[in-house]
Amino acid sequence: MKRYNRLKILPLLLTIIISQRSVFAGDVNHQKEEVYLSDSIKNRITKGERDSLNIDSSLIRKIYKKNILSIINGVDTSRRIISWRLNPTSYDLEPINGIDTSVFFPHLLIPSQKHLETFTSLGNLGAPLQADHFFSRESNDFLFSRFYEVYIPSVADHKYFYVRKPLTLISYTSGGGSRIGELSLRAIHSQNVNKYLNFGLTYDHYGTKGIYKNQTTKDNFFTLFASYYKDRFSVQGTVSYSRIRNNENGGLESDYFIQDTTLEPALIPFKLTGASSEVKKKSFSGILGYAIINRWVSELDSKGSKVLIKKPVFSLKALFDASKQTRTYSDTSTSYYENYYISKGATHDSTMILLYQSTVLAEFEQLAKFPGLPGVRFWITNTSGKYYYFKPSDFLFKRKDDRITTAHFGVGIFSYSPYLSYNGSLRMYLNGYRASDKELIGQMVISPWKTEEYPYVKAKIEISDKESDIFLKNYFSNHFKWENNFEKEKRFLLGGSIGADKWRFEAGYNLVRINDFIYFDITGIPKQASGVTITSAFVQKEFKLGHFYSTNRVVWQAYDNKEAINLPTFSIFSSLFFEVELVKKVLTARIGTNVFFRTKFYADAFSPATGQFYNQKVKKIGDYPVIDAFVDFKWKRAVLFVKYDHINQGMPNNEYFSALHYPLNHRIFKFGVSWIFYD
Repeated sequence: MKRYNRLKILPLLLTIIISQRSVFAGDVNHQKEEVYLSDSIKNRITKGERDSLNIDSSLIRKIYKKNILSIINGVDTSRRIISWRLNPTSYDLEPINGIDTSVFFPHLLIPSQKHLETFTSLGNLGAPLQADHFFSRESNDFLFSRFYEVYIPSVADHKYFYVRKPLTLISYTSGGGSRIGELSLRAIHSQNVNKYLNFGLTYDHYGTKGIYKNQTTKDNFFTLFASYYKDRFSVQGTVSYSRIRNNENGGLESDYFIQDTTLEPALIPFKLTGASSEVKKKSFSGILGYAIINRWVSELDSKGSKVLIKKPVFSLKALFDASKQTRTYSDTSTSYYENYYISKGATHDSTMILLYQSTVLAEFEQLAKFPGLPGVRFWITNTSGKYYYFKPSDFLFKRKDDRITTAHFGVGIFSYSPYLSYNGSLRMYLNGYRASDKELIGQMVISPWKTEEYPYVKAKIEISDKESDIFLKNYFSNHFKWENNFEKEKRFLLGGSIGADKWRFEAGYNLVRINDFIYFDITGIPKQASGVTITSAFVQKEFKLGHFYSTNRVVWQAYDNKEAINLPTFSIFSSLFFEVELVKKVLTARIGTNVFFRTKFYADAFSPATGQFYNQKVKKIGDYPVIDAFVDFKWKRAVLFVKYDHINQGMPNNEYFSALHYPLNHRIFKFGVSWIFYD
C-alpha cells in the first residue's frame, strides 16, 4: 500500500519539477515550458471552448507559457537570433533584422550608405549628414541634433533581442593611417538568462582626425537594454548615453584650392579655426504590460499534436520616455559670421531640451490570423518638460528655463496575416503647445504567396497638421536670432512599392504635398513657404550572371518650389562584383567596385553655429561619381574587407564636393573586420 502511494506521488513530483524548470534549448519547438493540465485547469476549459478549438478533451495534454515568441507577429521563430523594436508611431512590436551576418557590403561604413542612396555631408565620418532622397530623411525631437539622427537612433525604438545562446558582435574598421586616423567600432552583446529574460548592451564609436584642417570628430554611443516576457507580465527598457564632439572648419576659403591646385590636404586653408560643437543625449525608455484577459489557442507542436497556449485578449501597458539633449557651440571667430549679437571676441552658445513622456495604453488583440476583425489600441499621452536658449534678459536676471507641455489621445488598429497585414494610428492633441495638432498614419502589406520572397505590394498614407518645432519659432545666439509666428505645417503623403525578395527587386513611388512648408533660407534663417510638392520613384534590382553580380538602385525626384528646397533629379548606386566560394560553406570572397552618383543641384550649405543645412544659390554640386574598390571575405562567422575609398579622385574632374565649400576626402585605404561569437 505504501509502495502504491509512492508510485502515485512520483508523477506528481515530476510534474512539479517540470513546471518549475526554465527550459531554454536550441530548438524552437522546445522553447515552451510544459505543464500537464490538472483537473482544475481542465474544468476551466468549458465544452464550448473545446468545441470552438476543435479539440477533444483527451488531447488536452499540456499548455505552454508564452514568451516574446508568442507575441511578435510575423517572426520566424526557428531563427537562432530574433530582434524586434517598438514602433513609436503604432506601438507595434515589429520584427527586424537584428544582425546582418551576410556579406552585404560591409565596407559601406556610414550607416546611411546601407540604404544605397547618396547624401549631403561635411565629407568626413561622424559629421552631420542629410539624405538626398527626401523620403529617407529622419525626424528628431531636437532641432540641433537632427543631422546626427543616422548615428543616434531613438531610444524609444531601440532593438531588443531573443537569442538561443549568448551573442557577441565586434566590428572594427580603420583607414588613412595615423595621420588621418579614421576609426569606427561597434560592439553588441546580448544573452538570455532564460527564455523569458534577455539583457544586453551596445557601443558605437565613429571618429577621425580628418584629412583637412579642423575636421576632428569623436562620436560615442552607449546603450543598455533588457526585456522580460512571461505569461501575463511583460517589461522592456533601454538606457542610453551619446556624446558627439566635432571640430568645425566652416568650409573652404575658396573652392579654388580643390579645383585648380594640387596642395596637400593639410595645407588647404579653411574659414574657421578654434570652432567646435558638442551634442549630448541622455535617455530612458520603458514599457510595462499586463494581460488582464487571456484566451486558449490551439496550436500544433513539433510532432503535429494539438496543444493549448494562453494568449492575451485585453492588456494594459504603461510607457515612459525621458530624454535630455543639449548642444553647445564655441568659436573665436571675428569675421566668419555676418552678425555678432553678444560678443565680437568669442562665442559660447548653448541649447537644451528636457522631455518626459508618459503613456497609458489599452490593447484588444486581434483574435484571428486572417483579415477580419482587427486588434485595437487606445492611449493617452502626456508630455512635459523644459527647454533653454540664451536670451538678452539673462544678462540682468537669473536664468530660467521655459516650460513645455502637451497631451494627446490616440487610437490604432492592426491586423496581421500571411496574406494581408495593415496598421494605422490617429493622434489628436488636446492642449499645450501642440493643441489642435492631428496625425493620421497607415500602412498595408499584401502578400498573396504568404511571404515577401514572392511578389508583394506595400502602401502607406500620412496626413498631419503639426505645430513647428519650438526652436524654429524663437531663438537667440551670438550669430543668429529669429522670432517667428509660423502656421501649422500640413502634410499629405502617399507611397507604395512592389517587390519580390526572391528576385532581389523592388520599385516604389512617393508623393507628398506640404502646405506652409518650413525651411532654412539662404541666410540660414527659418522661413515658411506657401507650399511644396515633392514626388519620387525608385527601382532597386540585383542581377546575376555566373559568378558576376550587379546591385543597382536609382532614385528620381521632382519638386515645384525651388526656392524652398533643392534635391538632385537622379541619385544612383551601382555595384559590380565577382563572388566565388573559395572553401565550400566556409570561405566566400567578393571583389568589385561601388559607384555613388547624383546629378547637379544646389546642394545645401552648412552653418556651424546652428548645426543646420540651409539653402544656397551660389553653386551647383554633383555630376561627379565617387568610386570605391573593395574585396570582402566571409569566413564562417567573420566578415573582413579591404577597400580603397574614392579611388577615382580627380577623375573626371576635381568637383568632388558634398556640401557647399565642403569637399569629400581624398582617396583612402581602409580595412575592417566583423566577428560574431555565438555560444
